[in-house]
This record gives sequence, structure tokens and C-alpha cells, in this order.
Amino acid sequence: MTQRSSFFRSVIMSLFGIYLFIYPFAVFLVAFNRVPDWGTSMGGVLLMLQGSMMGLWLTLMYGRHGMIGAGLIVCISWAIEHLGETTGFPFGLYAYTEVLVPKINGGVPLAIPFAWLLVVPAAMGVTDRMHIYGRALSPLTQDMSVATGQDGRRRGFVRSLITVMVAASFATLLDVTIEPVAVHVNNYWIWDHTGGYYDVPLSNFAAWWMTSALLVGIILWLRRAALANQSDRLNISPWLQHLPLRMYLFNLVMFMLINLVQGQIAAAIIGGLILGYLVFEWQEPSVVRWVMNGITRTEPQNRARETIDAFSGIQTISRRLDRRVDQYPDDHARVSESS
Repeated sequence: MTQRSSFFRSVIMSLFGIYLFIYPFAVFLVAFNRVPDWGTSMGGVLLMLQGSMMGLWLTLMYGRHGMIGAGLIVCISWAIEHLGETTGFPFGLYAYTEVLVPKINGGVPLAIPFAWLLVVPAAMGVTDRMHIYGRALSPLTQDMSVATGQDGRRRGFVRSLITVMVAASFATLLDVTIEPVAVHVNNYWIWDHTGGYYDVPLSNFAAWWMTSALLVGIILWLRRAALANQSDRLNISPWLQHLPLRMYLFNLVMFMLINLVQGQIAAAIIGGLILGYLVFEWQEPSVVRWVMNGITRTEPQNRARETIDAFSGIQTISRRLDRRVDQYPDDHARVSESS
């Protein structure tokens, strides 16, 4: 177990280091149309690198269940993409160009199933950090919770359903930022459609959501089985544990910047809104704590200030009475004599 986890850690970190080295060059070259002729196929290589990283991550985290999940994502996504390219269902009519190579049986590029292998765990990584029902939907609070009785099973089902829906939505939102770049900048595929959202039919996004929901549900089921049967915990750093989340953010920022530079403002704004929402969602507990701490620190100061103001008011009344006595000394003397 230890040797296996050490090996996978080393390979994942090596691939991530290569990705970080390529990342700024890829963003700059694509955004400013500076990709050389020999580099047009590098987009596919980068997709396969990221997909491989996520496949290894699933295997590291969930053992053979994770490996099976990675294989199912690749096979099912290829089958759906092949059906889509040959029949137009469910995405719509489109065709892949010769930019992404190699192709499987001359049809779907090999990089496309790896792209799904990247997006599905990445979207689940985002969802694991979302705060629903007052707590994060993470493996520790969701999959490892022991649901006893009918009520417990119902709550577990509802949480799983929400996880599938939210993760599928974030996967689809990422594709909303990818499509304008893939179609109009990288020329990876061509749609037989005009108008709408950068010539992309809405059926594509509906199919993306359904496919993502299917794949997320499969991984969620395998993840629960893996965690239930896992006898010993892997000592994995939080940084590596949240690698899918970081991959989602890296890709979101990449396509947001490319869309912005390319003048595809609507797509850039959508990417910015997604990023802004995620930052707010994750920082909201910290902001609330900061505000509450400020209120807590301010309350003693307010009470002290109120005490000082009350004392100052008493002093003011006393001074006014003294001045009034000074203005009427005779009355004061008569009062004293009568006493």
C-alpha cells in the first residue's frame, strides 16, 4: 500500500510539474494566436496529460475502484462522443477536424475521452468544497457517514443526488467557457449550426449535463464502495487531496483569459462569474467569522463608550446646576437660613 501510494504520488507530482511549466506558455500562445505549426497538436497532448493525472489521482485515492472509474469514464465518454459525431445525437451535428490527433478508428480524437477524465473528477472536486446543508459535500462528511434506518438512507440519497446535479452543472459550466475557444480559436471541431451561443447549439450543453451526471454518479458510487471497504487511511496531504479542484480552477482561468483576449466577452464574463462565485462560496465562512470577530471586539468598546457618555452627561448636568446656583445667590442664602 505504501509503495503503491508513493509511486502514484511521485508520478502525479511529476505530471503536475510538467503541466505547470507548460501552462503559462499555452495560455499566452493560444490567447495571442502565436501557436506554431508544429505546436497545433500540443493541445491534445496537454489534455491527455491532465486526464492521465486525474486517472492516477482516482487510483491513488480509491484503489482499484478509482482505476475502474477512470476506465469507465474513458470508455463511456468515447462511446457517447462516437455516437454524437456519427449521428448528431445527443450533442448535435458536429465533426472533428484534423487538429487533434491521433483519432480512434479515424473518428473521435484520443484526447477527448481524456478531457472527460479531467473534467468529471475536477467538477466533483469543486462540489466537494460546496457548502450545502451547512457542511461541505466531501468524502468525509458524505460517503463515510453511516446512514442508519430509512431516514438515514433517504438523507444519504438526497445528498448523493445533489452532489450529482451540482457536479454535472459545474462540468457543463466549464464547457460553456471551453466551446468558444475549441471552436473559434483552436478549431478542434466544427458545428453544423449558426447563431446562438458562439454557433454552439443548446443541445450540446444539455447533453453535456446528462453525460456528466451519468459519469459523476458512477464515480460517486465507486467512491463510496472504495471508502467503505478501505481498511487503512492513506496519509495524503490536503494539497494533493484537492488536486481536482485546482485543475478545475486552472482550466477555468485559462479559458476565461483566452476568451477575454480573443474578444469573446460573453464567455469571458461567464468564466469570471463562475470564478467569483467559487471564491465567494469558499471564503464566505472566513468572511462571516471576520465580521463576527469584529462585532465581538466592538461590543466591549461600545459598552465602555456608553458608560463614558453617561458619566459625561451626569457631569454636564452637575455643572449646569452649579451655574444656576451661582446666578441666584440670594435665593440660595434664604434657603440656607430657613433651614
